[in-house]
Amino acid sequence: MASPKPSRSGNRREFVRTAVPVAERVASVVILLVIAGVAGEVYYQGHHFDPNLYTPKSEALQSTALAVAGKSGTAPSAAPAAVAAPTPTTAATTTTAAESSGDTITEPKTDATTAGSGDGAVSAPAAGAEGGGEGSGDPKPAPKGQPLELTLAGTKPMSDTEFYNSDTLYEKIDGRSPAYQSFNVVGLRCRTFAVQAAAGSFVDIYEYSFDNPVDAFGMFALERDPKGHPLDFAADGYSGDMGFFFRQGIVYVQIIASDQKTETMALAKAMAQNRAKELPADDQGLAGRRKLPAEGMLADSVAFVPENAQGQSALKDVFQAKYKFGAAELPFFIMVAPPDDAAKAWESFRKFCAQFGTADNLPDVAGAKIFKAQVFGKWKVVYQRDGELGGVFDAADGDQARAFIEKYLQGNIK
Repeated sequence: MASPKPSRSGNRREFVRTAVPVAERVASVVILLVIAGVAGEVYYQGHHFDPNLYTPKSEALQSTALAVAGKSGTAPSAAPAAVAAPTPTTAATTTTAAESSGDTITEPKTDATTAGSGDGAVSAPAAGAEGGGEGSGDPKPAPKGQPLELTLAGTKPMSDTEFYNSDTLYEKIDGRSPAYQSFNVVGLRCRTFAVQAAAGSFVDIYEYSFDNPVDAFGMFALERDPKGHPLDFAADGYSGDMGFFFRQGIVYVQIIASDQKTETMALAKAMAQNRAKELPADDQGLAGRRKLPAEGMLADSVAFVPENAQGQSALKDVFQAKYKFGAAELPFFIMVAPPDDAAKAWESFRKFCAQFGTADNLPDVAGAKIFKAQVFGKWKVVYQRDGELGGVFDAADGDQARAFIEKYLQGNIK
């Protein structure tokens, strides 16, 4: 008789669990509740932005801070004693906290410490004043200025005028504010106006004030739409599909329509013309921009380089544009500086080109000294005459670049 087949478990006792202890059940429920709580907190935090989490505490760096020259500062400096109240408009319908502040309004002045906005200037809070003093990590409150008022028929304000300074600008334009701060923005004034001839339509006016006309132009040039159309009432301006954009003095103006209705766009243009007329014209520091010849200039190609133009530390506040010359398209730049500085910058540039390529001096033309260089396969023809330095760069044909410069110096390209 065969012996019974041994069990697979050997000597192990087979165990079948018929009940789960209460303690394990409670622990499982607690774990699930904790997971649900964490998920809920993550969801809540992801839908509620707290700007204080990203506010730099500049006072923590005071012991290591050094004075920064030029426009390379990484943090906005204190506002000037008096600055223009910007005029931009916004669709908000509530009064900002800035409008209830106790800052006083001053009339525009013409001295070097005041920037006029046309409707008045606002006094910036002094260092150490309440809400923005030294040692405080909180942004300084935006100063209260002149409300943005228009006397155009067919408009009606939809909101109070809003005011923002460099520290609070992120509240209005969020991710774009660092670019404005890099050009030393002083403040923003904005307001929304209803278009009475078109139900539901409105126009926003934004006026950004800067510390000087050059910085205002720099920000305007940075945001320029290459598809825009030049304006006949503002030298530095263009129209786009949804509005009008231009620089006037120290103010960069944006007139933005809610739609492309005929009535809306017509009123937006009238507003732009009004602001161009009312805001003071100031082109101080823009001599280089005015020296760029108009003949052959490609529309909306003007650019501003505040520092290190052409990779040269001596080339600052440079204006440049592209020109159609024969069959070629030539980039051309100009810098205006004291004659000694211009001469030193020209010589330094020539030596740089000789070090990394070839550079040859050409005969003087109309009192200007010139060199022609080929660097990394591209041609440069650079001149210097009195306090003006400029030239063609990155040209494919050196002879065409030279011909353009000679014609410009002889007054044949204006």
